Amino acid sequence: MIKDKALLKAAREETHAAVQLIAMVPRHLLPADPSDSSASLIWDDALGMFTTQIVRGHRVAYEFVTQQIHIYKGNNVLSTLETIGNTFDQVFVNLKTVLNSQGLDGNKLNKDLPYELPESVMQKGAPFVKQNKEVLSNLKELYALTSKSLQSVFSKITAASEIRCWPHHYDLATLVTIVAHDDPEEAKSIGFGFSPGDGGYDEPYFYLTPWPYPSKESLYKLTAPAFWNTEGWTGGVLKAGDLNAANAETTIFDFFENGYHKLKEIL
Repeated sequence: MIKDKALLKAAREETHAAVQLIAMVPRHLLPADPSDSSASLIWDDALGMFTTQIVRGHRVAYEFVTQQIHIYKGNNVLSTLETIGNTFDQVFVNLKTVLNSQGLDGNKLNKDLPYELPESVMQKGAPFVKQNKEVLSNLKELYALTSKSLQSVFSKITAASEIRCWPHHYDLATLVTIVAHDDPEEAKSIGFGFSPGDGGYDEPYFYLTPWPYPSKESLYKLTAPAFWNTEGWTGGVLKAGDLNAANAETTIFDFFENGYHKLKEIL
C-alpha cells in the first residue's frame, strides 16, 4: 500500500474528476432518474475499469493507469480519449463529438452536476496531469479488491443492492436493507464499501455504516486494525494503509462479513 498521502490525494482527486465525465453519459442519455442512480458506475473485473451502464449498446470506461477514457460497443473499443494535458472542458467537448459520431446525442450532455465537489477535485481550468503510476495501480487494485470482497459476502443476500460506484463520493459500495420503509430515515440498513479518501480520512479506507446509528455502548468490538468512528457519523473504519499485504483480502472479507451479522442483530 502506498504511504505517501500527497501522491494518494493527487491521484484520487484527478481520477475523481475524470469519472465525472463518464458518468455524464448515462445521466443524460438514459431516462431521467431523480436518484441519479443511472450515473452510478460498475466495476468491470475483466477490464479492471469503471464503466457506465449500457447506453444503446455503448459503455464509457475509465482506465486508471493510463488515465484514458474508452468508448466501447460490446467488447470493442471504438475510441480513446486522452485526459492528460487536456482540461475538463476539452475532454467534455471531445466526448460529445465521439458520442455524436456513434449516433448518440452527445449534445444532451451537461457539465452541471447534481451535487457539489471540492474545488481541488474539479481543478477548474487546469489540465489533467499525469499521476504516479504505482499509486494509480494501487488505487485500481483497491477498487478491484473491494468488488471481489463485496461480491463474496453479499452476492447471495437478496437484501443487498447492486455494487456500484457513486461518482459524488467516489465510493464503491452496497447497501443492505434490514427493515424497508418508504421514508429512508425510518428504514434500517447497513452500508458496506470502500472510499479512496475524503474530508474525514485523507487516505483510502473500507467502511461499514449502520442506520440508524447505534449507541456507542451497543457497538461490538472490532478486530484491529479496524476501529469505530463516532464523530459526525457512526461506522467501522479499516484503513488500507494499516492492512498487511499477506492477509489483506481475508481481513477485508471478515470486516464486511462480521459487520453484516453483528450489526444486523444490533439494529
